Amino acid sequence: MFEKRYTLLRTQKRRVYEILRQAGLEPAEFSWSREEIAGSLIVSKLSHRGGERYFLFSSYEMNSWCVACPGLFRSMDYHYPKSWEEQERIFRRWAECLKREVDSPDPWAEMAKYRLIPDGEPAAEIVNEPIPAIEAEQIGRALLRLGDSVTHELTLNMEQSLLVRARFETLAEATRRQRSRDWMYMVLGVCTTVAMSLSLTQERTAILWGAVRSELGAFVRLLPARAAVERQSGRIRGIGWAARKPVPEGVREPS
Repeated sequence: MFEKRYTLLRTQKRRVYEILRQAGLEPAEFSWSREEIAGSLIVSKLSHRGGERYFLFSSYEMNSWCVACPGLFRSMDYHYPKSWEEQERIFRRWAECLKREVDSPDPWAEMAKYRLIPDGEPAAEIVNEPIPAIEAEQIGRALLRLGDSVTHELTLNMEQSLLVRARFETLAEATRRQRSRDWMYMVLGVCTTVAMSLSLTQERTAILWGAVRSELGAFVRLLPARAAVERQSGRIRGIGWAARKPVPEGVREPS
């Protein structure tokens, strides 16, 4: 089948270069390639870095399209320009969207660095029941000790210590309204947020999770055993855990 080539001219590529610079993007981070569309049409494709973000230029044939990835408010947009001037305007909007995406931090990816994967007792086997008042009091005291331990082990300043203690107070209050399994997941989420808020290093994150296990391991049965905590947190030799505190009477310590 005869190929129809609609790749960009040198003058058009120069405009692309200028638009990227105007949008605050570095042209050196882009690369050109040729893409076959509709079976026999060859067009130009501009890819950013690894190729997940790109702009596929149109051929101007009947019903032909250009592809902007990412789109304005979704992962991909299709446009049907009828002229180079129209496509240039579309490309300019794409460049601005790309700049917005590149500059926007991903808090979810950042949070993953601090999250501990629960692999203790299977959640499905934990009855999601109200937390008894006596156990809520024990948890409250454990959280107070945890606040002291984390402040000491991580040498937090006053502002950081107040932030941590406020989060732990929220956990203590939640024992009166949350059911047990829901509260355990809340503990994992709050502690992950604490680590993220403090911008802890890998080693200091390990210390935090070690302290959490020491104080709350009897109550949060989703927490991994100590060896698993060390593996998941990337702990290295020489980093000490917070000292073990006695487990409240009547509460069995997990193995």
